[in-house]
Amino acid sequence: MKDLEQHLVPIDLTSAMGQLVELSATNSWTYNPQGLATTLNMLLEMFSSLGASVSTQPIRDHVEIDDRGEPRARKLGDIASIQKWPEAPVQILLVGHYDTVFSPEHPFQSSTLKGDRLVGPGTADMKGGLLVMHAALSTLEASPWAGTVGWQALLTPDEEIGSPGSAEVLERASAEKMAGFVFEPSFPDGSLASERKGSGTFDLHVQGVAAHAGRDHHLGRNAVTAAARLATELERLNGHWEGVTVNIGSISGGGPTNIVPDSAVVRLNVRVPTGRIADEFQQAVESIAAQASSADGITVTTHGTFTRRPKEMSSGIEALLGGAKRAAAAVGFNLDWHATGGVSDGNNLAAAGLPNLDNLGVHGGNIHSDSEFMYPASLATRSALSGLLLLMLASGELEVPQ
Repeated sequence: MKDLEQHLVPIDLTSAMGQLVELSATNSWTYNPQGLATTLNMLLEMFSSLGASVSTQPIRDHVEIDDRGEPRARKLGDIASIQKWPEAPVQILLVGHYDTVFSPEHPFQSSTLKGDRLVGPGTADMKGGLLVMHAALSTLEASPWAGTVGWQALLTPDEEIGSPGSAEVLERASAEKMAGFVFEPSFPDGSLASERKGSGTFDLHVQGVAAHAGRDHHLGRNAVTAAARLATELERLNGHWEGVTVNIGSISGGGPTNIVPDSAVVRLNVRVPTGRIADEFQQAVESIAAQASSADGITVTTHGTFTRRPKEMSSGIEALLGGAKRAAAAVGFNLDWHATGGVSDGNNLAAAGLPNLDNLGVHGGNIHSDSEFMYPASLATRSALSGLLLLMLASGELEVPQ
């Protein structure tokens, strides 16, 4: 391992911090196409130093169900593929997203250095992680093992909404790769995710019959009350399987109180620990919807699915975690991991059969809030960790069972 450490290329912290501050100040909300395009251009300029081939492509629109049960398409940003040494015998995949969660109207739009923290949108989740990815690849490309490992880096624009458009690209890119690396921020204690629950989002549209609330109340079929009963039945799925959590996020619909409402939508999210339970849960939702539809004048239509299948432990993931722990020790810190209910593109790679390491980005916290932060010093430690991991793979010191 000592020989490998000698080939680490230290990240230029002053330059990296300047880039991160600039990236943080560029709004890249998932539904801000102009901001996404500007951010992607900035990133591609940075990655151009690696001498790789670059391509971008549009992804399919995100289709949402509105409060009337009608589909509504929203355009997403482009996905970028940066690739080098495609003929090498060993291929790896690196993944990071450049979209963030705050719209341009939100006041949280730039970063500020507060003590040992840089507070700002995307500083941790995950523009800081993209800098770590670039630094790790810079180490690999400057090493004697450049060309022994081929790599593809995907920069995605829709991870924060479940990667609905990127999912098929991630699946295709996972084919014939040996390992994947995802640059989400670490947990607040610096640890990695070993296993991740799967996440499903479902919108159930309840169609009733409108009628005058006074004169013809008996002719109406109230979609809102039917939706409330439906939500109650879905809520009862909590505890039906160990480790499953069902969250009824909203019930929307109705209108003037003098009209029997004819439309309502129940929206929920579920987290499940295994693929088997995911399949059983989806069947249970369909069954509950069918039962609700048996009521006179009520029809329930189910939209949605599991956007992230569970990331379950495998021998390949175990090998990568063991390699990461050795690499962390070599560069001076201890590294732990644990299972989580949160999801990431690591779920997508695992679902495609690709062993992957998650949370390789910067050390930070309070993500998805207006106090999101990262520790600037972690740019150096995390870049060294990922750089050493790539050198271990390229040199043959780390093998990943398939």
